[in-house]
Amino acid sequence: MFPHIFENQDMGRKDRKKKSTHALIWIIFLEILLVMAGLAVVIFVLDDGKGNPDPLVEETVRIDYIEETEETEEETCCVPKPEVDEQLLTVNEWSRPGKKIESLDYIVIHYLANPKTTAQENHDYFESLKDLQNVSMSANYIVGIEGEIIHCVPDDEVAYASNSANSYSISIENCHLDKTGRLTEKTYQSLVNLTAYLSEYYGLGRDQIIRHYDVTGKDCPKYFVDHPDKWEAFLDDVMQVREDCRREAEEEAERIKEEERKAREEAGVDELTAFLESNAAAEPSSD
Repeated sequence: MFPHIFENQDMGRKDRKKKSTHALIWIIFLEILLVMAGLAVVIFVLDDGKGNPDPLVEETVRIDYIEETEETEEETCCVPKPEVDEQLLTVNEWSRPGKKIESLDYIVIHYLANPKTTAQENHDYFESLKDLQNVSMSANYIVGIEGEIIHCVPDDEVAYASNSANSYSISIENCHLDKTGRLTEKTYQSLVNLTAYLSEYYGLGRDQIIRHYDVTGKDCPKYFVDHPDKWEAFLDDVMQVREDCRREAEEEAERIKEEERKAREEAGVDELTAFLESNAAAEPSSD
């Protein structure tokens, strides 16, 4: 009836819609500009405007890195190294070939099957093999009847003790008083401490501490082969030493931190203020 009226209404709606779309685009554009401007301000604050990073930010990152590195180094091994008499064998093809191990995957426990002999006597026998040249035999460590420990072959070198496992293990021989192979209390405790230290230091787990028997089926170490429950008890003792040492190290670290915090509080030192003042004092004069 009045078609021109409806046509005008449609055109008006289209114009308004078009204007609204343009307005929305401009608003989004302005918001993007504001975000970019904000980022530029942040970058300028962190960078003194001359291409030099903010020294406080850089120093904070450096300090955090140093603290993290120091903590990592301290956590490498919390088990104290037992007293060890280092008497490395002369390099020779019969007892210390000087060959590097391929990897360190196991600690292998042995007994000497030679009752009442001392750690020193067995060490000297291993050394004599370079002259006797009648058998290949040695170990990385020997634990004596009195608990003494002799280091014969470096940890990263092959010792002739564990047959097919020589190239990826550390071997520990143990002295004993009789043919049962049972260790004296002193030998046992030194063996526990040495095994705990080595396994913690090299990151080896409980299942990576094995008997010579587990490699070849040989009756060695005899007492632990004849008494599997005693072997499990030995492993329990090793892991307990590691756990106790780790807990003590954590408690000591917390104690030191707490003492330092209390000392700062008593001195009324504001850490940020102290850092800024020391940083300003160290900055050279512009004159």
